Amino acid sequence: MSNLLNSLDGINVLRDLFPNNDSFVQHVLCNILFFDNGIVRHQAMQVQQRIEQGFATPVRYTSNGHFYHQREVKKVTPSFKSKQEAVKFTKDNPLFHKETGIRICFDKDGNYYPKQAILQYTGHRVSWGKNISTITNYIIAHIWGETDNPFYFGLLWNYCLIPAPYAFLTDKNDTTNVLIKRVKDLIKAVSIELYNPNALMNNKISVEMPLKEALTEAEHLIGEDKIRFLTTKK
Repeated sequence: MSNLLNSLDGINVLRDLFPNNDSFVQHVLCNILFFDNGIVRHQAMQVQQRIEQGFATPVRYTSNGHFYHQREVKKVTPSFKSKQEAVKFTKDNPLFHKETGIRICFDKDGNYYPKQAILQYTGHRVSWGKNISTITNYIIAHIWGETDNPFYFGLLWNYCLIPAPYAFLTDKNDTTNVLIKRVKDLIKAVSIELYNPNALMNNKISVEMPLKEALTEAEHLIGEDKIRFLTTKK
């Protein structure tokens, strides 16, 4: 067992339940829920069609200045006093993502649209509350950050459902523990192997690539049917 008195790393409390790092990482990955490839592709196509038709695409609110408001011939970066003010603004006014030029609207609570997308395409309610959720103690996690980018925020290829005891792993900095980067890289690698996000989004994005070793490991896990999927609720 790890010497907790020396390391004082809480991750070891979980890690020490397993014989080695590999078995721990595989246990975590094999209990994460991904989405059926057909559903992912159908949703990506529908989202891109709505973008082309000029509908506002949801993103998570941020005050980093990645958006602009077109005022006559001048592009203006708006300033909001609160998220609520920003959400209301995009309900009534066009706001655009600087990098892509896509019209956006701000998600009202930061996770409302992901919950709606999962419900629409799988029939499941995740994080809807104790008496409404059909899946409990799983956390919706974005695989790549980029939550202010309309090509990333609302797409199922960029979500997975992580069991609550392990959800903290994806929120930590890669440098805090070697296991953090392994888990995060492997989640990204599974998404890439399953969905090929760059091609899925018609090469309008370029996702950050994990280590080659993670891609190889993800390929093996998928080939051995060890990756779990959220089944559609009937």
